[in-house]
Amino acid sequence: MNKGFFNLPWLVWAGLALIVALVYSFIGIPKSAETAVGLRFFIIRWGHALTWVLLAINFVLRGISPNLDGTANLVAGAGGVMYLLFMVMTFVVK
Repeated sequence: MNKGFFNLPWLVWAGLALIVALVYSFIGIPKSAETAVGLRFFIIRWGHALTWVLLAINFVLRGISPNLDGTANLVAGAGGVMYLLFMVMTFVVK
């Protein structure tokens, strides 16, 4: 099993990321989601949780094989873009 940050396996990090995704799916819903509609609503409501799901997928890919690191980087990049969209839709776009 491949080791990740702090010498913990990548699959442990994936589990932690999924726990955070579940928390943000049910507890950490921004107030601005109440008035948003359409795509903005979807990104505000689910963007943060989706970011953590993408990070969990990234960690799983890294844990499976070092050969998948390139794909894992793309998935992590998609998570970063999702988080950027979440921040823009939450705090910039009204």
